Amino acid sequence: MTASTEEVPGRGRYTETARQARLGWLRRTTGASLTALEEAGIPARDLMGNIENYVATVEVPVGLAGPLLFRGDAARGPVTVPLATTEGALVASAARGAKAITRAGGVETRVIAQRMTRAPVFEFDGIGAAAGFAQWVTGRHTELAEQIREVSRHSRLVELDPVQIGRVVHLRFVYETADAGGQNMTTAATWRACRWINDRIATLPGMAPTWFAIEGNMSGDKKLTHLNMIAGRGTRVTAECTLDRATVQRVLKTTPEAIDRTYRIAVPAAQQAGMVGFDIDAVNVIAAVYVATGQDIASVYESSGAVFSVQPEDGGLRAGLLLPGLVIGTVGGGTGLPRQRAYLEALGCAGDGGMHRLAEIICGFSLAVNLSTLAAVAGGQFADAHERLGRSRRVHWLTRADLDAPLLEPLLAEALDAPDLKVVEVATPVDESQSGLLTEMTSRGERRKLTGVVPLRVGYARPGGTTKEIDLVAKVKPLDEEVIIEAAKLASLSGGALADLYARWRDWTGFKDVHTREVALYRSGDPALARVMPEVYGVHVDPEREAYVILMERLGPGVILKDTADRPGLWRGEHVRAAIEGIAGVHAAWLGREDELTARGWLGRVQSAERMSAMGGLWTAMAEQHAAEHPQWFTPDVLHRLRRIIDSSGDWWARLERLPRTLVHNDFNPRNIALRASDLSLVAYDWELATLHVPQRDLVELLAFVLPADAGEDDVAALLELHRQAVRDAGAEVPGPDSWREGYRLALWDFSITRLQLYLMAHTHRELPFLKHLVPNVVRLLEMEGTGAG
Repeated sequence: MTASTEEVPGRGRYTETARQARLGWLRRTTGASLTALEEAGIPARDLMGNIENYVATVEVPVGLAGPLLFRGDAARGPVTVPLATTEGALVASAARGAKAITRAGGVETRVIAQRMTRAPVFEFDGIGAAAGFAQWVTGRHTELAEQIREVSRHSRLVELDPVQIGRVVHLRFVYETADAGGQNMTTAATWRACRWINDRIATLPGMAPTWFAIEGNMSGDKKLTHLNMIAGRGTRVTAECTLDRATVQRVLKTTPEAIDRTYRIAVPAAQQAGMVGFDIDAVNVIAAVYVATGQDIASVYESSGAVFSVQPEDGGLRAGLLLPGLVIGTVGGGTGLPRQRAYLEALGCAGDGGMHRLAEIICGFSLAVNLSTLAAVAGGQFADAHERLGRSRRVHWLTRADLDAPLLEPLLAEALDAPDLKVVEVATPVDESQSGLLTEMTSRGERRKLTGVVPLRVGYARPGGTTKEIDLVAKVKPLDEEVIIEAAKLASLSGGALADLYARWRDWTGFKDVHTREVALYRSGDPALARVMPEVYGVHVDPEREAYVILMERLGPGVILKDTADRPGLWRGEHVRAAIEGIAGVHAAWLGREDELTARGWLGRVQSAERMSAMGGLWTAMAEQHAAEHPQWFTPDVLHRLRRIIDSSGDWWARLERLPRTLVHNDFNPRNIALRASDLSLVAYDWELATLHVPQRDLVELLAFVLPADAGEDDVAALLELHRQAVRDAGAEVPGPDSWREGYRLALWDFSITRLQLYLMAHTHRELPFLKHLVPNVVRLLEMEGTGAG
């Protein structure tokens, strides 16, 4: 893993195809055969939330972090490291740190010698205030324990211990976690408790803290003895790097000052706790590399001692790491096992003479992960990454085993008007995951709960009749709060103003009520909707089990253009026109019936001009962040245009509200639509984002996804007029062409500063190939509408 600085392919994808692509990339960049890695021991789809950049297994999943540029003694050039772990976000964190170090010039490494609880921190403006807080919080054990119970059934607060160091109070939360290890669990529980604390003390005179972080490093996690730190046991290796201010801000999503401040507060906390050395989480990399390369896993404990340092330098940072006792080898023991040997070969460390190189690689990536995690604490991302939906009761979640006769039989009996129907067989065909982006995001949270699109082949019969088979899918929906939390985690990882503002407005980004909205639409019986929806065989709702299930036809060979967002060239003119004419019937059915539509209770929250304007800071933060990350798409002129649109959003959204509005799909693109092969009639599914908007909103999204790069103004005008006439022909009273164009323009502005930015935020963490076509198309469509806004 030493010959290329290109990124590991398939970011964020959990498919066999993506795994093979990574494996091919690894072969190509290292020159190693890696034949032992050909077969995956665990299906890629089962590893979501546990691993990133999944390539193979050595009894636990292995992901690729890097490349990290080395300027060491034994390790030189770009290196990608295999990390064996089931701790979600570790690989991503190491990769983020590696990217930052590489961007700033690389890491210098050298082998020197070879030898054989949760504690958040509150800072106050004086020691008196700190003491007052310490005294106040000790009497709040009962209330804090109740807050923790609302988040976790397993975390029981048994001790609350404030440790004051000057004007800083490190508040040690000590838990019992039943049968669970509880690190992530207690982080989430502590965050909930600290939110309660901060809410209460904010209004107490002289009590409000000047600074807070979820971890001040007094928990003393994963450390070793003084003797081995001084005398050494194993390989003594060091690494050092410098990070310029731009890299810290661009990659680590915080500032040098924030990292330095967090570091300075954490150091005395570590001393107070009796920590051996000073470290954040180097052991995560040490353990992960040990498993992947066949090291003695029991040596992780003694090998994890570290001395990590950060200091300001030239407006940026200088960071260093010493691992005084890294117990490793490259011959004998587990290093001779086929897969472990293959990873050592890929690292260029197999056999005699490879130990120094392996030690430098481990130390360099340990420094990378330390920087990334410290930055996450400083930037407020650490707690957000561990947020989960609090549940005060046990939930008997739906599982795959529940998708059987007892659940399916009454739904099919009613749908087929056959009260005596019996389900005799249910099989699950082997398929690639069909889950959409929202479901995929939430599967990273509560993994014991079934969500997603599950294909089913159901055999049924009536008394005395023959068995018939039908191909269906069960769409099992996550709760809206689960989607909102996972989207907020992505925003948090972006850091800065985007993270802060998204946390404030996260309930107004379109995901509220996604679990009830689609169910209500499928239950509605609305004729216009029924004409374009897949055939529905029933809806199962059980709020006690958080079960929201839609049973519908499985769209197979009878449809075309399904899941073609990454292949827009397949959409010919007749296909685009058919989709427009198909959705026009829905638009016509509800055009101008806003009060009646909202009274149905299907749609939940609807955006307003006042709120759109108030959220301007969020839209601006998103646009600026994505312009910095993707300058090839967002030139200064494009960013200027987006800012003008955002700044005037209250005015033009008010104009939009005065135009005729209707029910729109609001996610109308080739990820969620197809055409019947027989007559090119529309099939639109995934209605969870449906809302009240101008009908042109669906047209905007479709054109942005499927228009060819050479489409011009005449093409857009023709399709706009086709849509207007189709809505009119379906029975609605429509405005003239100029007003229709105005509605299209406003819908385009809306799409460009909201949905497009959400796609880009997800793309940072999960590769979305369709953006390579979508973003330039949106930019061209904006240019066609002129430079004005407002």
